[in-house]
Amino acid sequence: MVDQLEFLRQLQTLDGELYRLRRVKGEKPRELAQAQARVAEDEARLKAAEERLTQLQLQQKEQEIELQTREGNVRKLQGQLFQVKTNKEYTAMQHQIDTLKADSSLLEDEVLKRFDAIDQASKERQAQQQRVKDAQDHLRQETSRVQAELATLEEQIAHLERQRQDLAPHVPPDALSLYERILIIREGLALVPLLEESCGGCNRRLPPQVVNEVHLQVKLVTCEHCNRILYKDNDEERVEGER
Repeated sequence: MVDQLEFLRQLQTLDGELYRLRRVKGEKPRELAQAQARVAEDEARLKAAEERLTQLQLQQKEQEIELQTREGNVRKLQGQLFQVKTNKEYTAMQHQIDTLKADSSLLEDEVLKRFDAIDQASKERQAQQQRVKDAQDHLRQETSRVQAELATLEEQIAHLERQRQDLAPHVPPDALSLYERILIIREGLALVPLLEESCGGCNRRLPPQVVNEVHLQVKLVTCEHCNRILYKDNDEERVEGER
């Protein structure tokens, strides 16, 4: 039984590391997803910036056409001004020309303001294009990093799995089956030391009979609270609390 427990301890060391590496491996896609989400967000902001710039440019074009139309009307009226026959008609037409000029002046101010808005929108688009480029560069770097780390993790996992395959046959089938069931249920921690009179997994106090059975090492003993297999730990190395 002592040898059996020692083999189980070695298995637990391997399995604990395997579970840890697999958890790390499972986190890698999430790390990559964060970089991908950043690219998507920046691309969406770039699209919005481009749409705003396009809208401003269209509005500017419409205003320029309207301004040209008004200026043409002013020239037309000015050409007709000297063809009128009465002062009243002259005054009315002059008033109409002045009104058109005033409206054109206001429209010119709006066109100038639109130029400023377009310039600002263009700068914002350029800045957002740089953000997208930076995010894409970061994503490429993250992809390379994650792929390299995944490859390393795969190698480490494969190495530990080979060690496990060599070690597992040394444990009797019934004991191995019990251990592996607990391993799955307790997410990688099936074998824990007895710490004085408490379970090294859940830290619950154990009955004296259970403590004695662990010390005798004549059979596999499990914690009545967390069902983990207990072993006598001469060094009393504390294991992390229940997972």
